[in-house]
Amino acid sequence: MRIRSFVGALCGALALSALALPAAQAEENPITFSNIAINSGNPLVVGAGTPKQFSVHYTVNHAHRLYFSQAYLYAGGLDTWSGQSQAVSEPSCRDLSATVTRCVQTLAIDPETLVGSGVAGTWHVLLEASDADDNVIGKGGLYPTKVLRASTMTTTDADPEPVAKGKTLTVTGKLAHADWNTHTYRGQAGKSAVLQFRPDGGSYKTVKTVRTGSGGALRTTVTANTSGAWRWYYAGDSTTAGATAVGDTVLVK
Repeated sequence: MRIRSFVGALCGALALSALALPAAQAEENPITFSNIAINSGNPLVVGAGTPKQFSVHYTVNHAHRLYFSQAYLYAGGLDTWSGQSQAVSEPSCRDLSATVTRCVQTLAIDPETLVGSGVAGTWHVLLEASDADDNVIGKGGLYPTKVLRASTMTTTDADPEPVAKGKTLTVTGKLAHADWNTHTYRGQAGKSAVLQFRPDGGSYKTVKTVRTGSGGALRTTVTANTSGAWRWYYAGDSTTAGATAVGDTVLVK
């Protein structure tokens, strides 16, 4: 079994031209792709500064010796990309047989290159390949993958500490999301978060749901009945990842 690292660059315009071939001609292309996996099937969570690296695994099926292959991840349409990945390494490929090759490539999404937070959501893969018989293919729209903005939840603050049993406890926090327009973390009003409580020796359970106020601020009151830890939890949505605050332990006397 051979292990190869493909070197070279396939012209994007040439690769994409394969997408415009008539259906009958496109079906004759002996190169196809299968068994695609991105980031082990998990969403890609991208923050405000550091690029997010991930791996793309895919299989190339070919009738002739494979010459070159490469993967891209992109947002938007094939002719109107609004976001794309960058190559961290060249694909590393191994032959499973004379006509089947398994490849892996490390890519990255740099938030500094994104046109704004609106590109969060579903992205797709574009795979390109060419063989020794001059067959060239560029296949897009593959393997829909979630690219989400990272979220942060500040450490919960429960006050006063300690507190007398039956008295009111005020719990605060803040929820913020990576903003790909400003490349900072910003909070916003109207997001649903839940307040959770874990009694000493127990596990966290939801107490109530609270919506964020201005700037992502969270604040609510509860009755203190037993000692334990309080924390905020955000489940995430179709464009943002979830976040969990560090619990704040409160002694009830």
